[in-house]
Amino acid sequence: MKTSDITIEVLPRPASLDLPEGADFVAAAELSNLVERVLWGNDDHYYSPQARHESSQPNEYEERVMFVARDSDVVVGKAVIDIPLTDNLGTCYVFVAVHPDYRRQGIGSLLYRALEGHAAGIGRSTIMAWTDEPAGFDASPANVLVPATDAGAFPLNNATTALALRNGFQLAQIDRCSVLVLDESLPRADALSRAARESAGQDYELVLWRDRCPDDLVEQYALLRQTMSTDVPMGDLDWEEEVWGAARIREGEDRLLRSGGQSLVRAVRHRPTGLLAGHTILEYQPERPEVVSQDDTLVLRTHRGHRLGMWLKAANLLSVPSVWPDAQRVYTWNAEENAHMLAVNVELGFVPAGYTAAWQKKG
Repeated sequence: MKTSDITIEVLPRPASLDLPEGADFVAAAELSNLVERVLWGNDDHYYSPQARHESSQPNEYEERVMFVARDSDVVVGKAVIDIPLTDNLGTCYVFVAVHPDYRRQGIGSLLYRALEGHAAGIGRSTIMAWTDEPAGFDASPANVLVPATDAGAFPLNNATTALALRNGFQLAQIDRCSVLVLDESLPRADALSRAARESAGQDYELVLWRDRCPDDLVEQYALLRQTMSTDVPMGDLDWEEEVWGAARIREGEDRLLRSGGQSLVRAVRHRPTGLLAGHTILEYQPERPEVVSQDDTLVLRTHRGHRLGMWLKAANLLSVPSVWPDAQRVYTWNAEENAHMLAVNVELGFVPAGYTAAWQKKG
C-alpha cells in the first residue's frame, strides 16, 4: 500500500446509525475503540458508536467535523476537530487515530493536514491535542520530553510524539491518569470522609443529585463549572475562561442522558450564605459497567483549607456501590503540577495508570 492510495475526506454525520451512510461512522467509532484497546490493553475507555454519535451532535457551544482516511472502501484512520463557538474563539481541539496495521506510513500526517487546513479556513490559529501513554515507560531523561512546567514527562520515541513534533506542536502539559479500585479503597474513603466532615465543621453541608441539577441550584452550578475551566493548572496551554450558564448545564446533561450515560454530582453548600462552594462529578456509561469516570472537582478559593475537596470526593465514591453496583474501577486525570489534588487522590487510593500529553501549536 502506498500513501498515494489513501484518500482523505470529510465524513458527514449521519442522521441515524441505522441508515446505510451510518456504516462509515460506526467503522470510525470502532477504529477509535481498537486504538484505545491496543494502547491500554483493555476496554475501560470504550465508547459505543451510539455514544460517539450522540457526542458529535451539533450544539450552540461546539461544532465537530470528522475526516476519515480510506484504503479503497476501508476506513483506516480518522481525525476530529472540535471548534468552540462561545469562548476560546481562536482555538480548536484535534484528535487523530490510525489503524495499528497502517501506522508509520504517513497517514496520520495526511489526516492532520486536513485538520489544519480546516482550522486555517475558519480562522483558528491555536491548535491543541492530547495523546496518552500507559504508565511504566522508561522515564530516564534521554527518553522523555518534559514540559515547561517541569512537572511530569512523556515518552520521546513513540508514534504520537513523533506525529506531534513533526507537525510543529510543543509539549504544553502532562496530566496523570489515575485509577482507583473500589473494593480496596472504600474503607479508606469512609474514614477520610468522616475526618473531612469534621474538619469542615458546621458551616458546610453536602448536596447530592443524579443526572440533573435542581433548578434552584443550576445557576450556582454553572458558575462553578465556569470557574473550573481556568482554576485548575493549565501549564502552557493558551486557554481562556469558558462561558457557562444554565442552558449549557442542561445541554450537557441532556446529551449525556441521550448517550445512555449517567452522572452523580455532589456539591458543598456554605450554610451561612446558602451558596455552593464546590462540587465533584462522577460519570458512568452502562455499556462499560465496571468503569466510572471522575470528572471535575473544584472548591472555590475563598472556601479552601477545610478539607472540602476530600469530603466531596470521598462521599461521592462511597455512593457508587449503591448507584452503580457493577462498578469496580474509577479513573481520573489531573495536571502533574496540581500537587494538592494529586495528594488527595493518592490518599483515597488512586494509583497512576498512564499519562496524557497536552500538545499545542500556535499559528
